[in-house]
Amino acid sequence: MRTLIFEYKQSLRELKKMKAAIEAEEELSELDQQDKSMINSMISDVEFAIQWMVSGRNPDAMRGADRSDVYLVNQQVLDKIELTLLHDKVDYQEYNDVISSNEVILNALQSLTHREKDCFIMTQCEGLTFEYVGELMGVKKGTVQKNVERAKQKIERELESNLFLCG
Repeated sequence: MRTLIFEYKQSLRELKKMKAAIEAEEELSELDQQDKSMINSMISDVEFAIQWMVSGRNPDAMRGADRSDVYLVNQQVLDKIELTLLHDKVDYQEYNDVISSNEVILNALQSLTHREKDCFIMTQCEGLTFEYVGELMGVKKGTVQKNVERAKQKIERELESNLFLCG
């Protein structure tokens, strides 16, 4: 899902560039006017789609609680994070008796910045390469690696503090 959101954001940037190029012309022909109108409509539609994907609900809806973290992490992601982070940390049976690992993982993910969370989930859970994630986010490969390292450190600290409190 995050990959799709980033692709939509890239498309939005391209549409805005096309609109700016048309607006930069001194005199607009009738065809340019039509193009500008169509591009404005496309921008509106893409912004609506991005907002829907990010929030997980219809942006036009007037009611409804909206917690974005709920929509960002699904059970498959939690299971994958649990396997990568908790595998060597603790005895599963003992850990599951004490506290739900999903709660601990969600708390750990909430300690991350949006960029760290995006980089971590895309590389560690979705299996994307650092280079590809960098292209999607418009940053260098090294920046993605650094954000993943920071995310792992923050998550490990959070897990250790939670495990310490439970034990």
